[in-house]
Amino acid sequence: MNKKQEILETSLTDNFHYPEFCLKASLDSSIFKDFRTNAIYNAALEHDSFEQGQEYLEAIKSSHSNVLTKIDEFLKNDKIGNPRVFDYEGIGTIAPPTLRYIKILSDLESEFGSLDNFNICEIGVGYGGLCRIINSYFKVKSYRLIDLKPVLLLAQKYLENYIFNTTISYKTMHELPKENYDLVISNYAFTEMRREIQDVYLDKVVLSAKKGYITYNEINPEDFNSYTKEELIKRIPNVKVMQEVGILHHKDCILVW
Repeated sequence: MNKKQEILETSLTDNFHYPEFCLKASLDSSIFKDFRTNAIYNAALEHDSFEQGQEYLEAIKSSHSNVLTKIDEFLKNDKIGNPRVFDYEGIGTIAPPTLRYIKILSDLESEFGSLDNFNICEIGVGYGGLCRIINSYFKVKSYRLIDLKPVLLLAQKYLENYIFNTTISYKTMHELPKENYDLVISNYAFTEMRREIQDVYLDKVVLSAKKGYITYNEINPEDFNSYTKEELIKRIPNVKVMQEVGILHHKDCILVW
């Protein structure tokens, strides 16, 4: 790997293939219509199995949350991008990753109550699916999405298919000002970054956020020198560790504060 490549690879998904595909899908409607079943895209996202979806659903049902009252609204997430869907008893036909987003929403409601009027920041946004789920349930004041520029372009193309009553903004790490958010969310993305990139997000977003929800994993190459769970517990005040479901790696967990 040459120095240029090393600088560009800020995270596991900053690997040329994934952002290049996101850019193509954002520009070409023929690619966009099936982007959620594309092999390159599935290597990074949208690869949850039926069984994982079942675990997410059971976690939702056992939570102190009422999110399933809006299941018909959540099902609309899967009308775009042609995802792989399965039939789940009592729910209908839905993509397992969409169930994952609903499970995260149920966690957020159980931990924090209403997110109405919250200023939210999401680090690592996928195609914008979690943003859409949260905003179809709560009346969020503002929602900022942070990712690589090609990923943001794809998320914007996806989210433009829906109506929102909140202010949505799209920023890369370099465009991001230092602000105080009511809630910061990251679904694995933060823990899949190099330490020097994590430091930028810790300074600009994480440490100043009133509340936080980060799904954590340890799958990075050694040279990333990413923060361990133990190190993050020391860095983030009042953080607690929650058990994750549908995990692929035994160290997966959720950090909440």
